Amino acid sequence: MKLLRIAAATVATFVFCVTAATAGAWSDDQKAVWNVIERSWKDEVAKNSKWPANYVHDDAVSWGASWPMPRGKESMVKWSRFGDSAGSTLEYELMPAKVVVSGDTAVAHYAVVSVGENYEKKRERTTEGLIEVLVRDGTSWKFLSLTSFEIGDGD
Repeated sequence: MKLLRIAAATVATFVFCVTAATAGAWSDDQKAVWNVIERSWKDEVAKNSKWPANYVHDDAVSWGASWPMPRGKESMVKWSRFGDSAGSTLEYELMPAKVVVSGDTAVAHYAVVSVGENYEKKRERTTEGLIEVLVRDGTSWKFLSLTSFEIGDGD
């Protein structure tokens, strides 16, 4: 367990150092994509119903470890609203690893550490890796594909 924590801390430190070294060199498109990701998290935590409805492309697909199959925008909105009543995110930190933009498509790799509280007021800390594809939709960016995976055991 201690070795796992050390490994997780090492990965987090590496991601932080890489982020600090590369974020200043990001293009305007890379910065715009990251800004959308940051705003989407703020809106999700705020439970203001903007996430995912305002951020996700109509053809979006999401698939993570807690879902048996890929799901579309309607399912993401439905379960996000349910999640709003079932618990809260108390704190989180986003750590960008890489944002690649090619034309009107972007792929973002990043990690998040978060502490949530469920309906029973039990707290849980999670660390996840995320890979998200965004597409330019006019002058903004929308999520087209989302996936995440757990890093470590959350302790």
